[in-house]
Amino acid sequence: MHCPHCEDPSPEFDRAIVALDYVPPWRHLITQFKFGQWPALGTPLSAMLAQAVRQQPHPVDLVLPVPVSAERLRERGYNQAWVLARHTARSLRLPARPDVLVRVTQHRRLKDLDLAERRRAIQGAFSLTARGAQAVAGKRVALVDDVLTTGATLDEASLVLREAGALGVSVWVLARTPPPGWR
Repeated sequence: MHCPHCEDPSPEFDRAIVALDYVPPWRHLITQFKFGQWPALGTPLSAMLAQAVRQQPHPVDLVLPVPVSAERLRERGYNQAWVLARHTARSLRLPARPDVLVRVTQHRRLKDLDLAERRRAIQGAFSLTARGAQAVAGKRVALVDDVLTTGATLDEASLVLREAGALGVSVWVLARTPPPGWR
């Protein structure tokens, strides 16, 4: 589904494509995938994401995951965004790389912060690897994440990619939190 709410106010990315709303039963499955040591759920979840992307065709040269910090990677044992990116890219016959964008700062969980607090907390959190700038320069990039809440994380990562010369940045997200007042 196309998410116009996800694209306000003027994000750093060109478009947001979202497969699901972050509501039951999806919320429970995504939580298990992200925190419950169930990386195998990434295969069927990424199939839903790939289907959403197919419904909004646009040119993409490279698929990247939103990186997690080293601490979160140790906690979980995997980056859920990379699992989604890898499977989705494979389904769409696109190249995917986990070694382009890195998280350089660790911050507290953003879950309970409002938009302004999230933007401050995530500012400067991402950087490109030594080969990253070369990988994205002149490319149309899809940035994959599991859940979109305020868009602060995706905005910050998109800004880094644009500053490195990416021609365009799309965000492909498994689920979005419903807007305030939704049902």
